[in-house]
Amino acid sequence: MTKGVWSMAEKDIDKLLSMTDSKYRLSVVTAKRALQLRSGAPSVLPTEQRVKTHNLVTQAMRELATGKLIVGTELMDEARFHQDYVRQRQAQLQAMLNAERERERD
Repeated sequence: MTKGVWSMAEKDIDKLLSMTDSKYRLSVVTAKRALQLRSGAPSVLPTEQRVKTHNLVTQAMRELATGKLIVGTELMDEARFHQDYVRQRQAQLQAMLNAERERERD
């Protein structure tokens, strides 16, 4: 674990643990939020508070520690998020296909 992640975990671990019923649930929620961020979910943190590295687990922990996301209620619904992601990806692929067709016509 890098020093930045470790100090973040030490600083807010009690607060984060109080938001869940177990260490296991905290790790699952943090991992799910990190995956959501990786897939393009918007961060609830102001730009200056976002992680300067690509460590999305740390960013997910910071988001949870702010209280802006509440475990079990305000975290993005998994099914809805997946549907939104699939729609977004399909739109990107369609745009790429349309651009390729335009190039072929020229």
